[in-house]
Amino acid sequence: MKKIFTVLFCTLVCSQFTSAQNRESRIIDSLSTNALKAKYYKKYKSTDTVRKPTFNTYPFVSYTPETDVAFGAGGIFIYYTGKEKELNPSKLGFGGFYSLNNQYRISMDNDLYLFKNRLNIKLPMNYGFYVNKFWGIGDDAQDYANAAYTATTFATTLTVQIPTTWFSADRAGMIFDYNYTEIEDKKGNELIDDPLVIGSNGGQMIGFGGDLVWDSREHLFTPKSGSFQYFKAVIYPSLSDFNFAFFEFDVRNFISFKNGGVFASNFFIQSATGDTPFYKLPSLGGKQMRGYFFGRYRDNFYAMGQLEYRKSFSKRWGYVLFGTVGNVSENIIEYNFRTLKYSFGSGVRYMFNKKERVNLRADIGIGADGNSGVYFGIEEAF
Repeated sequence: MKKIFTVLFCTLVCSQFTSAQNRESRIIDSLSTNALKAKYYKKYKSTDTVRKPTFNTYPFVSYTPETDVAFGAGGIFIYYTGKEKELNPSKLGFGGFYSLNNQYRISMDNDLYLFKNRLNIKLPMNYGFYVNKFWGIGDDAQDYANAAYTATTFATTLTVQIPTTWFSADRAGMIFDYNYTEIEDKKGNELIDDPLVIGSNGGQMIGFGGDLVWDSREHLFTPKSGSFQYFKAVIYPSLSDFNFAFFEFDVRNFISFKNGGVFASNFFIQSATGDTPFYKLPSLGGKQMRGYFFGRYRDNFYAMGQLEYRKSFSKRWGYVLFGTVGNVSENIIEYNFRTLKYSFGSGVRYMFNKKERVNLRADIGIGADGNSGVYFGIEEAF
């Protein structure tokens, strides 16, 4: 617990240091790929300084069960490709971290708006060395002492979106996804060498697909009302080392109460079919199931639901209470409700940027069978 509170203290100091440097600058989380949407910026007048190009940098300290304590820094350049009032800002973001268990990651996030928002091009990239774990496949995967392995990964996704009327969505996009993963050291994990496990040596993934977005949230960072729905489908044909298809569906709803509290709900599904490498399989854990190491359970199908109550008790401080249930299975038909995994927990929130309503997040999640995790980050979990 001493290390946890030390990390939280360092994180708060870093965030305050950044805020004091430039309180008029926009502090934007490098992990958020949606922080520059039109609905948010329409609240500002054309005379606001947000219309001018800006460049910001910031340090951060974080902790997750996957990375341990990590130290990093990031930066973002915001600019406009035209003078139209309704034009969304474009951005070039970058960041990197190094963790106490010798992981590292560098990333760059490109988000470009053109022709009065009629064209949006996103191109995030990341490269890193990761210490991961694999306990096998299925909802009954047992604890395994030699679950660790290391891998190097380069990944990028090109998304080109335009306004659409399809299915009453706000935007529709075409996706090109590329991932190259090399398993560096299996560290004695014999489960990876199981002939039924695909991807034991890593490989190349090349995928093509599309997505749809519906978004009525009143705010991006800390929504109090509205909803968000996202659907994507990507096919990885035979020109990849693996031939499979991947689907994702994410639904979020937010309801405000008169006492200032917010009730948030999230329903999340991932599904894969075909020769999917084990490290790309839908995985339980992380932000979608706080309290479990991301990938503690993996299989072709994953569905979860979580509820969260959020309440502020001062101008900057607040708390959350959350509960989650979910499971993995070979397919949707074999989804077993009797073996559902659960987690619950609570956390504190510190609004380090009042103008933008950006929270610093610290959560403790507790799951079944001794699983638990401590999570630090910026913005809400969903």
